[in-house]
Amino acid sequence: MEIKLLAFDSLGVRSQSTFIQTEDTIIHIDPAAALAPRRFGLPPHRIEIKRLHELAEIIADHLRDAELVIITHYHYDHHDPNRLIPVELYRGKEVYVKHPTEKINISQKIRASRFLKMIKQYAKDIKIADNSVVVKDKTVIKFSEPVPHGVNDRLGYVVEVMVHSNGGSVLYTSDVEGPVLENQLRFIVNEKPELAIIDGPLTYMLGYRFSYEDLSKAIRNLKKIVSSGVKTIILDHHLVRDPDYMERISEVLDYARTFKVKVLTAAEYMGKPVNVLEVKRKELYREERN
Repeated sequence: MEIKLLAFDSLGVRSQSTFIQTEDTIIHIDPAAALAPRRFGLPPHRIEIKRLHELAEIIADHLRDAELVIITHYHYDHHDPNRLIPVELYRGKEVYVKHPTEKINISQKIRASRFLKMIKQYAKDIKIADNSVVVKDKTVIKFSEPVPHGVNDRLGYVVEVMVHSNGGSVLYTSDVEGPVLENQLRFIVNEKPELAIIDGPLTYMLGYRFSYEDLSKAIRNLKKIVSSGVKTIILDHHLVRDPDYMERISEVLDYARTFKVKVLTAAEYMGKPVNVLEVKRKELYREERN
């Protein structure tokens, strides 16, 4: 199994675009990327915009090669309605999507309807992912029940994804912002992946949209994942938007060392430097003025 983490926050954009090739099929999960519309009261810097277009090209190149595409929910950093990624690239693909009308909020329901109308003329087939299983010879793809996008369902629901093949196993949480909730955690520990790609707790909004109690639950649940048999955990996306993310999860990192579990960002996993550009936005504008 070959796993490529194409675009993640640690690589400079908001995304979790993941490409998985097994001996039986080629899978692309959430082929999209976006930028924080405002951070520190500032719009995206031109360097961020340049990076977004660079990574969008990489996503598009891999989407072109994919046979099976998965959309875990309808936020713009996880699905692209023909803004940066041409919908024509869905031609001939088998597409599995988060249910567009059930367990979904109004905003995502509207986006889902528009997106599915766009890709319908190109996709080979469009199927509901929620709580289903797909078998491609020796590759098995399992989808969780819809789970909340975070500590409640205000932002809607997502589906988690598990891929088993002869060459290994990988789990993709999508946006669980932790995990904090029991039903988000259950799928992860029950599937016992070798590699778990987790978006991490929303600590950059600590005390606002994410409470200290939520963080305690997330740390406790991440430790349960560490002790579940996983070999490597990718913690990225929401977590690394906090410049102090290493300190926030220090208890998890210490615990992981006792189990000899690697905890990495997507950039580190891919052998690249961590470069969370939105955290540097004030600095980028200040350097430009000087």
